[in-house]
Amino acid sequence: MKATTGSTGSGGSPAVHKAARILFELAAHPEPTSPAELSRRLSIPKSSLADLCATLVETGMLVRDLEGRMRLGPRLPLIARGLTGGTALLEAFHRAVPAATALAGRTVVLTVLSGLDVAYLAVRPGDTPLPLTLKEGIRLPAWSTGTGQALLATLPDAMIEDLHRGEVPASPGDQHFDLARLMAAVATARAHGHAANTDTGTGTGQPHLADTAAVVHGPHGPLAAVGSVTRPPSPGESAPADADAVQALAYRMSEAIRRAPGQRHTPHDPA
Repeated sequence: MKATTGSTGSGGSPAVHKAARILFELAAHPEPTSPAELSRRLSIPKSSLADLCATLVETGMLVRDLEGRMRLGPRLPLIARGLTGGTALLEAFHRAVPAATALAGRTVVLTVLSGLDVAYLAVRPGDTPLPLTLKEGIRLPAWSTGTGQALLATLPDAMIEDLHRGEVPASPGDQHFDLARLMAAVATARAHGHAANTDTGTGTGQPHLADTAAVVHGPHGPLAAVGSVTRPPSPGESAPADADAVQALAYRMSEAIRRAPGQRHTPHDPA
């Protein structure tokens, strides 16, 4: 899937546009990438890209490995906290996930809805590597993930349809968007209290990942979604039975956030 690099319109600072494109590219392709490869993908001259990357490394937005390759840096999760209105959400995740023994060995993720995407705020890696590496800061089309479907299910149908009227990105597995299937997945999520992007009744999702998710609520409404991510079942295998554990985790996080002193939270913003 081609990375979503954002607008590079004629206004504003060209350097800022280029820096944003670098971050979007590395978010869409989280594996370490050489400056030469980034220059080729983004059509940015090597000298300009080297200067921009040096600044981004200095500010913690990127990190450079021993071979000089780039990946997203540790400052991005701090910025992502602004999406949630504070730190209680991340703190609740990191405290609650280790206690979720039914999800031991699973990759567990925390995401928020941002436009047509879900942005990954936190990832607890599981014991088994996934076909698609999930890291803090990456974004995936909301319609293709369990956490995205869970969050979309908190919106009115008319808003979901309006959000997806224009061009909608394909999933990383190149599965193309189908509004009717998404609406069926949303209806199923509302009925069950959780979303599963491998639900055979909807056929909507990321074919490389099995993602079961539930919504985390704050004092004023939905904040985020937490999900258990595994490899999809092989033909003849049953899907992972994580729904009860994920719903329990979302409930514990919601209660912890509501009890957190001095926290101000607003519902996720689909715009």
